[in-house]
Amino acid sequence: RAVDVLDLAVVATMGSTSNKRAVKNMQTVRYHGFAILLINAIFVAWRLYWNRGTATWGLYASLLPTSVAYGISYRLVMQHAEDGSELFQKGLVEYCWDIIWVTMVTQLLACVTDWAWALYSLPPIIGACYGGYMLWTQVVYPWVSKVEGGGPVEDDDALSKKRIKADRQMRRQKGK
Repeated sequence: RAVDVLDLAVVATMGSTSNKRAVKNMQTVRYHGFAILLINAIFVAWRLYWNRGTATWGLYASLLPTSVAYGISYRLVMQHAEDGSELFQKGLVEYCWDIIWVTMVTQLLACVTDWAWALYSLPPIIGACYGGYMLWTQVVYPWVSKVEGGGPVEDDDALSKKRIKADRQMRRQKGK
């Protein structure tokens, strides 16, 4: 708790909103960092030590990609936290949080079953489905369903003027 007191002292001296957000962000990121360490410790202790009879070389090798995923994502989130920017904004930071959470859940479930590693395939599948949907609705369907017209499309003003002119001609012809 000495770190929290130090953080609050820094906020009190600086007093700006971005500094308060930076301190709150650092606390959030630190909390997730402890969660990552705890989950790694549980995985190593439970799956690789106590149940080492069922552990294959793949489980030992799985520590490398999970550590890389944690490290890169955590570092990027930490940089945003230090800047005082919003931690849960759209874009790269959101993807980093997704990677951290999917990795934590996958690693916890991998303590029980080897099939948990299949969870790593979900984000790319969801991304491919969303990308396919966007490609269909934004590019392919409008291109396929495009009506082939005989000439150039006129704007609304020109069409309304032509309608008014045609109405006048009809009235003149009825009047004769």
